[in-house]
Amino acid sequence: MSSTRLLMLGVLRLLQPAHGYRIRRQLESWQADEWANVAFGSIYFSLRKMEQEGLVQAVAPEEPAERRGRTSYVVTDVGEQEFHRLLEEQWSAREPIVDPFMAGLAFMQSVSRSQILDYLRARRNAALTEAQELENNSKLASPPHVAELLLLPASRLRAEAAWADAAIIKVERGELP
Repeated sequence: MSSTRLLMLGVLRLLQPAHGYRIRRQLESWQADEWANVAFGSIYFSLRKMEQEGLVQAVAPEEPAERRGRTSYVVTDVGEQEFHRLLEEQWSAREPIVDPFMAGLAFMQSVSRSQILDYLRARRNAALTEAQELENNSKLASPPHVAELLLLPASRLRAEAAWADAAIIKVERGELP
């Protein structure tokens, strides 16, 4: 929740005044749905909730007449304080990465060695493919710091591929499972 709120306030700070669809487009350009718990469909709900809390304020639209139905928002002074509080909090936040693969790995002894090798190779290949896609997309990212939002998960995927390579060797040697 706090990371979503930070993203909403942060993007609004960059674009203000802005309406929900414009915020969504910005978050999509950052591929935020890949690395944050952002539900694009709830952006307007979040904006209205933050307005009730005094974090954002609706302003007169600066849009052409055909876009009259969209409400634009700006960050209030209270919202600015909340943004900085959340920003500081997120820089030090550490949460475990929940990966369903870990449950399967816990029972690797229930699978044949050949199947374990197939699973590990497929996982390694998928991780490398996804890492390459993220690295390619990072070259197109704008502003430049957004590239880091793609390079960090790419690095994690490459680390997982390296782990899979080491696990494959252990399985082939009979050290696992």
